[in-house]
Amino acid sequence: MESNMYIYAFSNHTEEVTETLSNKKMHLKKRVNRADNYINLTLLGAEKCIEDTILAPESSLYVASNNGNLNSSVKILKDIFLNKQLPMPFTFLNGVNVSTLFYVAKHFNIKGKTLFVDRFESAIPQAFVDVKNGKTVLLGMVDEATEDLELYRDRFQCETITESSRWLLLLPQPQEDTPPIAQIIDIAWDESSEERGDVAKLFTFLEEGEGVFDFKQNSLSFRVVR
Repeated sequence: MESNMYIYAFSNHTEEVTETLSNKKMHLKKRVNRADNYINLTLLGAEKCIEDTILAPESSLYVASNNGNLNSSVKILKDIFLNKQLPMPFTFLNGVNVSTLFYVAKHFNIKGKTLFVDRFESAIPQAFVDVKNGKTVLLGMVDEATEDLELYRDRFQCETITESSRWLLLLPQPQEDTPPIAQIIDIAWDESSEERGDVAKLFTFLEEGEGVFDFKQNSLSFRVVR
């Protein structure tokens, strides 16, 4: 399928967690009240992608995550099932993943379509449709760790724990005064493949690579050309 989806900015914010989760709020340009670790991690990556760009209010926003807001979810479950009490109001609200969209949209004055999905690959087709309709799209993939690192290691069977907030700013056409970083082409849907796309490798390519990067997973493939 022919497409003209251009990457104009990206961020590849990652943090290896060894003892405790970092304080993201202190690194934000504009701090947000009552935001938790996941929301601050989301905003930090988005800020690094956007920098000084002013987005059109009708821009679309997509946030993808493998596991969503883990820490608030754990706190809610502990309050309900272990402590036999109701969770704190803002903990409960932040534990609803779509609340992240509210914080990001407010942060960047986005009034267009917003959607929270479970996978980066699920967001790309949605972004493609919006870009083809002339919209600017801010698309992020955000995954946090739990404050209890042993719980995280046991749940996800891993030794190295990494938090990440990776973002793309997608536009439908080249801008006269600014060249794009890369172009996404040959977007195709193929149910026959069982491969899973490696989002980390995609963003490493944007940071370091030149040429073509092929992204494939079990229902979607595309190429990134630099």
